Amino acid sequence: MTSGGHRSDVTSPSLAATASRPSLRPLAMSVPPQAETRTRTFRALYDTQVDFVWRNLRRLGVPESEVDDRTQEVFVVAHRRFDQFQDRGHGPRAWLFQIVLRIASDARRHRRRHPEDPDGGDAMGRAAVEASQADAILRREAMSRLDAALASIDVGRRTVLVLHEIEEMTAPEIAQVLGIPLNTVYSRLRVARVELEEALSRQGGEP
Repeated sequence: MTSGGHRSDVTSPSLAATASRPSLRPLAMSVPPQAETRTRTFRALYDTQVDFVWRNLRRLGVPESEVDDRTQEVFVVAHRRFDQFQDRGHGPRAWLFQIVLRIASDARRHRRRHPEDPDGGDAMGRAAVEASQADAILRREAMSRLDAALASIDVGRRTVLVLHEIEEMTAPEIAQVLGIPLNTVYSRLRVARVELEEALSRQGGEP
């Protein structure tokens, strides 16, 4: 990271990777005819930003078994508040990310109150794996290790790390989105990078 807020030329290869997202069911909306233009505009927002919302919910600790439902929840809230959206120079992502943060926080709080075994049967049927599936399984396992490493980082620092390394936002943009001082962004990013490397090392290597 340069002092001017631009991204450094070196980006963590671990964070540059993104998991394959399963197809999401279409967002169900009942909209009167007079709101057709609004509906088309919102649908375009959904289509272009659903991947952004999905992967950031995942990176902020929402388990894979819940992330589709939480993604839908983000867009339900966004649809309800769509008339309040104002582009302040950072596009809709800054606005959506505020909703993502709240939904992810709600999801973490819910899981603390209702802990459950996250095993979804992922290990079942692995005795015989088609060769064509091997790469996909390796990628998924690598992403699981990365998710676990990210989960060990304080959510405030993790948020800055995800926005910078995965979403490729500059430090000033992150400061604007999160409403925190620029120096705080730099500080959190520096510490989060160290914590990520340490977490990956404890796992026995980077994904």
